[in-house]
Amino acid sequence: MITPKTQTAIAVLKCIYARDYGTCIKAVHTYRRQMRVLLTQLTNAGLIILKEKEHPLEIQSYIPAKRAMEISLLDILEATGGHLNCNSPITERFYAQYGRAAQKLGIVNQITRIYLKEITLTDL
Repeated sequence: MITPKTQTAIAVLKCIYARDYGTCIKAVHTYRRQMRVLLTQLTNAGLIILKEKEHPLEIQSYIPAKRAMEISLLDILEATGGHLNCNSPITERFYAQYGRAAQKLGIVNQITRIYLKEITLTDL
């Protein structure tokens, strides 16, 4: 349901908010160029701030711009140009990984799938 790009953005934000860079950086597998784009997108959206005189490619160079509870999945999707993938049912692994959020996203996914199924070729 959540694309790899969005998963990476969530992981990066969690690293920055937890200030646990050693553990988190290992979990974020992305190319340097992609990280530059992602960090720029999150900064431009006002989700994180680059510390003065810090290196813009290093996650630890950023601080939160808002409280974590003020950042929604929609904010992250809009910042990164991401989307939800409702093409398949949600897996048990997804529920285990995202907990409470997965419950809400599961409902969104199921309702979206129902409505998409009702749109036929003749409607398009």
